Amino acid sequence: MPQADTLIQLFRFKKWADTETLQAISKVDVLASPKNHHLMLRLMNHIHVVDEIFKANLTGLAHGYTALNTPETPSCQKLMDKMLSCDEWFISYIENLDDFSLSRIIRFTFVDGGQGKMKAIDMLNHVSHHGTYHRGAVGWLLSECKVTPPKDVLTVFLRDHCV
Repeated sequence: MPQADTLIQLFRFKKWADTETLQAISKVDVLASPKNHHLMLRLMNHIHVVDEIFKANLTGLAHGYTALNTPETPSCQKLMDKMLSCDEWFISYIENLDDFSLSRIIRFTFVDGGQGKMKAIDMLNHVSHHGTYHRGAVGWLLSECKVTPPKDVLTVFLRDHCV
């Protein structure tokens, strides 16, 4: 299986997990758990901002972010729209890459001003894995709010959505 095929599968999983998590957040009683609800949206927004930063780094465009989150917190629905669009962008982007393109070194500037360089495949792997940690924290917060967290693990995704 070419590397791009594996990455596409991982990004389809990411899209599914992001969706499942945001759908669960939308079930939280905001009046009963305003702080946890806000924190969950902040964590998911952080995932999205990092995705957008790496998307810009991959394409050589300026991302405009000065921090790893935004001052404002989007609504759950707005965040879902933005995250799903970004996840779809990554899937389309990867579909047009070959192994040579995945191994190219990309130079970029971190939000803190530090200089970085990574292979495209390493950047994509970072994006596909970064959110799992934060979605895990959201899952714990969902439990605190009496909402069942999604089983957002790769094996469940593969069982339920793949051949």
